[in-house]
Amino acid sequence: MQLGNPSNASANTNNHAHYLIQRPVEAIDYSDNLGEPVWAGWDLTAGDVGSASRSSTYYTDTNLPPNFYRVTTTDYNGVGNIDFNRGHLCPSEDRTDNTTDNKLVFFMTNIMPQSGPNNQGVWNNFEAYCRSMLTTNELLIICGPSGFGTNTIPSGKAYIASNTWKVVVCVPLGGGTALSRITAANRVIAISIPNVTNGLSSAWQTYLTSPQKIEQDTGFTRFTALPANVAAALRAKVDGPPAPPTLS
Repeated sequence: MQLGNPSNASANTNNHAHYLIQRPVEAIDYSDNLGEPVWAGWDLTAGDVGSASRSSTYYTDTNLPPNFYRVTTTDYNGVGNIDFNRGHLCPSEDRTDNTTDNKLVFFMTNIMPQSGPNNQGVWNNFEAYCRSMLTTNELLIICGPSGFGTNTIPSGKAYIASNTWKVVVCVPLGGGTALSRITAANRVIAISIPNVTNGLSSAWQTYLTSPQKIEQDTGFTRFTALPANVAAALRAKVDGPPAPPTLS
């Protein structure tokens, strides 16, 4: 969490709305109330991407407090019938340096209900674009779902968000921590994609927004570890004009 803890999540076992999970591969704010994370944050470098195989199994997170419901992969049975997936927050391909790290992102506490066209299309395209920048950048990434009503997956064990969002701070390679190299001039890419099963563009540029708009949508304050003037500059950024509309 180099950029801070945007929701003040804590490892308090009575905190069912914002329970903090910290693993070597990512930090997660997990909502027992929603049955999914409300954000996950991680650092991505070229060293995190290797040749380890994708896990063939999803894992129930038995590390959750005993007074939490522990979502299972079978709780997602039937999501294919509504064109939804088990959607990773930190993706498998961002943790292929070794088998252990890859398995850690297959805990169900790293999974949200995500529409198939979102997960397999535009979201996947943006993940691949992020990895393409690693020859010259270290990336500080945070993402999650937003906009909850009463819609759930068929089992009722996880709520379906109206949008999925991601904020990426691009930090040119150099010495020291990524945090120490961030200035108001750093590139920041923020997207918010409708979590729907039709009508989506495959171009992530279509869904560009500002971190500030995502803050308004989620209620979480980003960049709290940065000087106030730098944080304000980064929050306001929109990464360029949207691409022309394309067919899905």
